[in-house]
Amino acid sequence: MAEKKKKAPASSKGMKVIAVFNIIVILAVLFAAAAALVILPRETVSTEENRTLTKFPEFSLSSYLSGDYTEGIAEYYDDTVPHRSDIKSIISTYILPLKGVKYGEDSIEIYGNVPAKPKQEPAATEPPATEPAVTETTGTGTAPAETTTVPVTTLPDSNEPAAEGEISDGIVVVNGRGIMLYGGAGGMDKSYADCMANYRKELGKDINIWSMVIPTSVSFYMPENYLSLTASEKDDLDSIAKLLKGVTPVDVYTPLLAHKNENIYARTDHHWSALGAFYAAQEFAKQAGVPFAPIEEYEKNTIRGYVGTLYGYTKSADLLNNPENFVYYRPKADIDGKLTVTKYDEWFTDPTEYSLLNDPTKMDKSQMYLTYGTDELITHVETGVKNGRILVVFKDSYGNALLPFLTSSFEHIYMCDIRYFKPNAMYFCQQQKATDVLFALSIYSAVGGNQECLNRILYQW
Repeated sequence: MAEKKKKAPASSKGMKVIAVFNIIVILAVLFAAAAALVILPRETVSTEENRTLTKFPEFSLSSYLSGDYTEGIAEYYDDTVPHRSDIKSIISTYILPLKGVKYGEDSIEIYGNVPAKPKQEPAATEPPATEPAVTETTGTGTAPAETTTVPVTTLPDSNEPAAEGEISDGIVVVNGRGIMLYGGAGGMDKSYADCMANYRKELGKDINIWSMVIPTSVSFYMPENYLSLTASEKDDLDSIAKLLKGVTPVDVYTPLLAHKNENIYARTDHHWSALGAFYAAQEFAKQAGVPFAPIEEYEKNTIRGYVGTLYGYTKSADLLNNPENFVYYRPKADIDGKLTVTKYDEWFTDPTEYSLLNDPTKMDKSQMYLTYGTDELITHVETGVKNGRILVVFKDSYGNALLPFLTSSFEHIYMCDIRYFKPNAMYFCQQQKATDVLFALSIYSAVGGNQECLNRILYQW
């Protein structure tokens, strides 16, 4: 007799139905997701990264044959995903915190070129005297070939080149604050002093020359247990002050230290705050013997929800989820319309009238540090002060925040960024009949790659 064919169990049939149903559901989800990627509007600007997203490429026969056109299409769809910011926020909040290791009681997060597992030192009142472990940090006096350039954020569609020497490639995040690690001057404190001596020689003895080298937040907010990760900015600031000849150092470290419990540095951005710049300007005005308006005479403006450049670099959920207030101060003379502000291109041509401050309410919140202006333009402010003092400021982006607080102190102010300035610095100061020249630079610029800019603008023609 032929054997009877066994019937499949009912449970097996049920599993097949479930499997088919799952396949249908997965295909439907994938189809819906694909359709959404094609149909939904695509983002054009990343506020978190402060950049314009990839644009759809223009077709040409040469680009098509070379493969650049199809590659550009792939980059466009990859970079402009609908709801890109929301997706990145979810990743930063729920996924990235699962990666890596947090160290010590402070739960310090480490990004970039720093030791993988820092050694915790006993709490100390002074930084250790040994050489720091960090050796390849932008703008810290290491050999140029070993430095890493991290682009400083810019306005969307800006053609401004990446600014070198102001952001370290080693960053820690602790207690909701991003801190750039400092690798030390490495002998460039002396070359900075030599550069200042050259300015003294070329400008002559009748012009006051001031050097304001500005510390960063690592000098004030680095947990003591991790001071071995960073060199001492204070030591290098003191060294520069001692080496200067014929140039007056402006010590801003001391007043900033006295106010470290106030919001003198941004937590999520690599710049200092307007309040920190106020205390520095106050010290400079005191040394220069010029009038200075108290903070109460300024209009204080506060915007909530600011997340700046250090989040753009680290993508730290701790920074993203702990936004800060962006505070800026508008001088009374500006409110009363007594200031005349003219901006020029980098060659000091094409004058255009501007407002003293850019309106931060018209900016994305991640770009509000540009309230004080973009760096590539030369700014001239006629203040209405009648004291015959004419100030030329050679600066990096740290110097921008000083401008509002100097409008009560000098009759004319010229703000010139050393990275973009094209005229000869000596002739420029002579033509403007400068009585005072201030070098207002972060320590990363003073002893880093931007020191070359100081030499260039003095001798360029």
